[in-house]
Parts: sequence; C-alpha cells; structure tokens
Amino acid sequence: MKKEKVKIIVLISLFLIILVVGGILLKENFIYMIKYWGALLIVGIISFPMTSLIFNKFDDKGWAFSKVLGLAIPAVILWNLSYLKILKFTQINCYIIIGIIAIINLIILIAKKDKFKSIKQNLVNIATVEILFLLAFTIWTYIRSFVPFINSATEHFMNYGIINKLMNAEYLPIEDIWLSGNSINYYYFGQYISAFLSKISTVGVQETYNLMLALLAAFIFVLPYSIGKTLGNTFLNYNENKEKVPKFIPTIIALITALSISLGGTTYYIMHRLILNDDTYFYADVYDYIGTNPETQDKGIIAFPAYMNVEGDLHAHHLDTMFAFTMLALLLQYMLSNNDEGKVKKYLNLNIIIIGILLGIQTMTNYWDLPIYLVIATIVITVKNFIKYKKPKEKILVTLLHLIEIILLQTIVTFLFSRKLYISATQVHFTNIMSPLNKLAVLWLVPFICIFIEIFAQLFNFFKEKKGSIFQYISKMNLSDVYIIILGLCAIGLVILPEIIYLKDIYSDEYKRANTMFKLVFNAVTLFNICMSYILIKYSCKKMPKFNKICILVLLTIFLTTFGYGVNAINYATENFSAENYDLKSNAEGYIKENLPDDYEAIQWIKQNIDRNSVILETPGDSYTTDSRISVFTANPTVLGWYAHEWIWRAKLDYSVPDDVDERWNVIYKLYQSNDKEKIQYFINKYNISYIYIGNIEFKEFKQMELDTLLSLGEVVYKKTENYELNPVYIVKVK
Repeated sequence: MKKEKVKIIVLISLFLIILVVGGILLKENFIYMIKYWGALLIVGIISFPMTSLIFNKFDDKGWAFSKVLGLAIPAVILWNLSYLKILKFTQINCYIIIGIIAIINLIILIAKKDKFKSIKQNLVNIATVEILFLLAFTIWTYIRSFVPFINSATEHFMNYGIINKLMNAEYLPIEDIWLSGNSINYYYFGQYISAFLSKISTVGVQETYNLMLALLAAFIFVLPYSIGKTLGNTFLNYNENKEKVPKFIPTIIALITALSISLGGTTYYIMHRLILNDDTYFYADVYDYIGTNPETQDKGIIAFPAYMNVEGDLHAHHLDTMFAFTMLALLLQYMLSNNDEGKVKKYLNLNIIIIGILLGIQTMTNYWDLPIYLVIATIVITVKNFIKYKKPKEKILVTLLHLIEIILLQTIVTFLFSRKLYISATQVHFTNIMSPLNKLAVLWLVPFICIFIEIFAQLFNFFKEKKGSIFQYISKMNLSDVYIIILGLCAIGLVILPEIIYLKDIYSDEYKRANTMFKLVFNAVTLFNICMSYILIKYSCKKMPKFNKICILVLLTIFLTTFGYGVNAINYATENFSAENYDLKSNAEGYIKENLPDDYEAIQWIKQNIDRNSVILETPGDSYTTDSRISVFTANPTVLGWYAHEWIWRAKLDYSVPDDVDERWNVIYKLYQSNDKEKIQYFINKYNISYIYIGNIEFKEFKQMELDTLLSLGEVVYKKTENYELNPVYIVKVK
C-alpha cells in the first residue's frame, strides 16, 4: 500500500511539473492546449464507466480510449441528428448530447457498481496513461508552435476550409465551399470531429487546426502504448515454458510500440541518412521513394503516422488513426476475452456493438479504412470464436451473428451520410508494373522477417509437440501471439496487394496506383510496428541459441534506429527549434497573413461584414496553390475551387471531368474577362453569386480582365489601393 501511495505522489508531482514547464514553454498557446485537454478529460471521465466494462483486459481499463469514444459517440449522434435536420450543429447541442451520454454512463455506473470497486487497483495505471498523454500533447503543441502556419503545399487549405465551414454550419451535410450550391462529396467526419472538439473546448478554428495535429500526435503515442502494454501483460502472464520474464517487460513493449509509431520510419532512413550519408536526404523523400532515385514509370506513394505528425496535414487517413487504434484495441480485447456469461452476451455484447459503431465512424472519416478494418475484424473474430467454442455449429453461428451485427451497425451509422456520398474509385484493375524489389526490400524486409520469425517459431513448436491438429495447437497458444500473427499477415497483405491490383481513379499512367498504395501502406506500417515491438522484445527475453539471440538483437537495433526518422524530421521542420521560428500564437492563418497580406486584410473584413452563406466569386485554380484562398479562410462558398479536387470527388464513371466542373471553370474565365453585362448577369443569377473578389491573384490569372465592367456590376463594398507593390483589392456586391 505504501508503494502505491509513493507512486501516486510521484505521478502527481510529474503532472504538476508538466503543467508548469508547459506553461513556461507554450505561453499563450498553453491556454488553448489546456482547454482542449480539459474538454477531453471531461468526455473521457463521462464515458469511462462504459469503456471500463469493455476493456476489462487492459490494466488502465481502457482509459486511453475513453477519450476517443467519449468524443466520437456523442459526435456521431449529433452528426446524424443534424443530417435529419432535428438538431443544429451548435455548441449548446454538443453539450446536450454529451450530457445525455453522461446520464447513460451514470446509470451504468450505478447498475454495475460492484464491478467498479476494483477500479481503485488500477488508479496508478490510469494516472500513468494520463500523464503520458498530457506529456505527449504538451510536447507536440510545443513542436507545432514552431510550424503553426498552414500552406498550400499539401492539402492544408482543403482541410482547413472544411473545418472552417463546419464551424459556421447549422446543419449537415455542409455546402461544398469549392462548388457552391452542392453539398460536399467527401468523407469528412474527421474534420467534423475537429470542429466538434473546437466547439466544446471554446477554441477558435485558427488555433484548433494546430491543436488537433498535436492531439493526433499525442493519441498516436498513448493509444499504441496501451495496446503494447496489454500485449506485454499477456505475454508476462503466459508461462509457456515457465520462463521468468522481468516485470518491466510490458512497459518496455508499450514504450517501444508508442515510440515506433509516433516517431519511427522505415529502414529507408537508415539506408539513406546513416549508411549512405546522403547530403541531400530529406525526411519527406520516402513519400515518393518508389518512383524516384532512380526515376521509374510507377510513382507509388509511402506514408505513415510519424511522417504525418511532422507534415501537419489533417487529412482523412491521419484523422482516422485515433479510431483505427481504438478498433485494434477493441479487437485485442475481443481476442483476450473470457467465455461469455449467458446466451445474450454470447450473441450480443457491448464490444461487438462498439466495433460496429466505430467501423461506421471510420467509414465516414476515411472510406479506405472500411474494407481494411472490416477484413481485420472478420479474421480476428472468426479465429477467436473458432478457438473459443467447441461445437462447429456454435463456432459458425456466433461468428456470423457478430459479423452481421457489425455490418448492420456500420450501415445504420453511415446510412444518412452514404446517401449523399458518391465514390468514383470503385473499379479494380491489375497492375502491369511492380515496385523495384530492392526498394521493397529497403522498406519492408525487416518487418517481413520479424513476422516470419513468429510464424516459423510457432510452426516449429507445433511440429515439435506432434500433438493434435494445427487448430488444436492454435487454441493453446498465447492469444496475444495469435493476435500478432493476424496483424502481421494483414500488414503483409496490405503491402503486397497494391503490387497486384489497384483501385482506378482519375490519376493514370505513372500515378495510377499511387492512391491505393498510399492508403494501404499507411495502415501496414502501423500494424508492422505493433507486431515488431512485441515480437522482438518477446524473443529478446527468451532462452535460445547464441546465434538466434544475436539475430534478434540486430533486428531490434535496426528497428530502434528507425526512431531517428521522427527526430530528424522534427529538427528539420523546426530548424532545430530555432527561437526565430517560434510563434507565441498557434494561428494557422499566419501563412496567408505573411505571404498574401492584402488578401488577409480583406478576409478579416469579409468575416465581419459578409454572411457566411453568400457566394463569393474568386479564382478557381489548380490544387496545391493559393488559389481559392478566400473560400478557405472565410468559409464562404465559391463557384469553383481547386479544380482537380472537385474532379476526383465527382468524377464520371469513365473518370473524366464532370460537366458541371468544366462548365464552371469556363464560366469564371468568361465572367472576369467579358464586357457583356447581360451574359455576366446570367451567370451571376445561375450560380447565385453575391460578391466578386478581385485581388492580386485574379489580376495575374485573368490577363484580359475587364475591371471597369466588373466594378460597374454593383456596389464596391471593399477597396484597397494604397499598397502599390501589389494590385488593388476590390470586393463588389453584385445586384
């Protein structure tokens, strides 16, 4: 008991130290971070009674995941109510739904009070996870303070624009800011979660963008930590050969799992940064490594959580990481669960219900993750039930019912959203070119070896025993080992699959399978790192021949060395934490303020004086440019934004450009460069244009602009001409 008190005192001290140091380092940003953390702490506490019932095999009772579920479940309820036009997406309605969830959890707490008495024994583990979460959140908020600006190099503009529109929306689905008059055709639940958290924490959209990036990075550390700790505890408690395993091993597995996913890269980093000592090495080079250095006719794309942590893009696959880890934790809990109590729990249990709801949330966050995690869930549930139940009919019946429940719940959760969503990438094609084998080896040889070590070790033990069938042997295995083998084989499949097939989209020739590889490999890296952390530490603890032990330690050393990828990337992005780059206010709009100052001033005026639903005409432009910046930063819809993005979201069945997108592009060019007022007025009425924006980008894009004609269309409500380094800025309120 004294040891527990000492631990609690130490944890409280660490908590206070983090707050004090965080306050000193973050300064004004600290207030925003504390608001975010406080909101998450509250929703985590509220959902903990339910979460602790589900994650009874986790020594923190699922505390790490209570924040995710506490945020996601009320958010998805309000999401669907808003789609039905029953409740508006307002701050007060967010609080009302959270309050209802709190009441439900209070009822659970009262009804199951006997089961919660043992929670006191887990307080140290719960507090440890919370300290790690706060520490990771503080560190990443500090890192984002050195690179707070969003720019047009990636999809920052797109994601910021969606969140901005959500912050000002009454009902869902939101209008597409880049195709006025149409609802958005994109899986944007992750951006919605960002807006939901922004509302309940009372943090503005300018600050929430960077805070959400820091929060994701914190989740990408602490959620894998909890998974790794549970795997380690299972290994510790499974006395396969009566070997003594140090009690700290689960913590080691947990920390390595967390660090490998939040900071770890691939052996590309070791090869090019350390072995070849390439002076031109850049952390983002791994992104297009498959198709470059030397150039190939196949531009595959590689990405993983550590890369996204630094890149700073709130894209769908990055936002879904918190749900993906929660799904993997739910499946681990399912694998480790004991026999169900009674027939009702056998066929309908809380774990399965949450898996179904979460799969629906993943679908609306990143549609690519639906097939990926449905396959993983199917395999885990099938294997577990075939181990758990003795009668063949029972194995099949329980498995089928669980999978039907999951698919049914996923369908219910996504029904309203799916009615408005059109997915163009549905055709499966065979690849006619593969990635170079040497590059595949650089990226994937080490994880492949680790997975096969586990598989061959289990096969060796099976043939050594010579008792019963392979299925009987699997039923006696450590369930963590079974779970790891499933994840490992799924990861290998995700790497191999884009070498065989790809989903057709608007990209062709060199880039035809880039998107498929991107989305599949992103998840593969996550699964590989969980597996390698467990396998390498597990075999490091086992007695084995000296040569085998050396091989394991070499693989472990290589694996740990890849963590340098994240450190190198962070140092590059922050210029080694140069004080000159530190921005006290983590304001995402700093980039446009610095690079497009006249537009920035006009944007602030628009926010104060123009209704957010009014259509403002501006330059459409190509993707990854500063074009369409007015719609992004004001949340006012425009006639057409980034052309290629609208193309990929709404492509025809033959993947050609939608007629409406092409028509709008041509109309905008005619409108800015025509002196035919009658024709211009026709287009203004057709697209319900309220304002025309004329700035430096418009002057450069429309070489034959009819300025006098445009200014005569209505009232010039905003005018700035004093900055002679740039062109004038006009906002015309048309009749």
